[in-house]
Amino acid sequence: MIQQLEHLLAHEFDPGFEQRARFIFEAIEEYKPKKILDAGCGRGFYSHGVAFYPFIQKIQGFDVNDQYLALAKTHCKDKRIKLKKANIYSLPYPDNSFDFIIFSEVLEHLTSEKRALDELKRVLKKDGIIALTIPNEQFPFLWDPLNWLLMKLFHTHVPKDIWWLAGIWADHERLYSPERLERVLHKNDFEVVEQKKVIHWSWPFAHLILYGIGKNLIERLGFKMGNRFSYKKKGLAIEILAAIMKAPSTLLDSNIPLSSSVNICMLLKK
Repeated sequence: MIQQLEHLLAHEFDPGFEQRARFIFEAIEEYKPKKILDAGCGRGFYSHGVAFYPFIQKIQGFDVNDQYLALAKTHCKDKRIKLKKANIYSLPYPDNSFDFIIFSEVLEHLTSEKRALDELKRVLKKDGIIALTIPNEQFPFLWDPLNWLLMKLFHTHVPKDIWWLAGIWADHERLYSPERLERVLHKNDFEVVEQKKVIHWSWPFAHLILYGIGKNLIERLGFKMGNRFSYKKKGLAIEILAAIMKAPSTLLDSNIPLSSSVNICMLLKK
């Protein structure tokens, strides 16, 4: 992997994010696409990251969130990157425009999964690849104990708009089991060429620590320690904290794997 990306991911606090990003970057290195779409680009992490690959000729990204898009434009300065506001149900790109689409942690936020997948399929070239990642409905107990118990015992969960407590349900319309996701993809005529489950073990309440508390403190107080756009040396304290947060996964995932996982990662072919 590109040295700058490897350095950044090694210092990432969230083991789920690290593994999702590795999955996507490794797929890009394998398929070497020339034209990439970053669907739901958010703050621009993937658009910025894939610009390190010289074989990529064009990177298009879109989002509906004006605030996120403004931040993405401050980070993405490479001339190959073009970002714009767009709705995933009506994309401003011609048919068969892209070799590769990054579709990470977006599908679960959408009201119509079919319309979104149909539109992505339209702009993807024949035999093109979609790198899809989503939260797993069958997530580990330790990752989000509160929602795990609510779902298992009462078939409910914390409302998605209670940002500090919603956990894995924050802003999500639905979660996907691998079986449900495969049924959805089959209906949209996608071929699953690779599937991987990431992060089986974590510290208790890891999602709350990372996002309910950590992310909001970093964003609201202006801390730079969680900056995913800085490729400079981050210091020993950051290295130690990142290693601690990822320790359960690092030590146990390959030795004592669970059937549950935080995320499902897939490569889809049109």
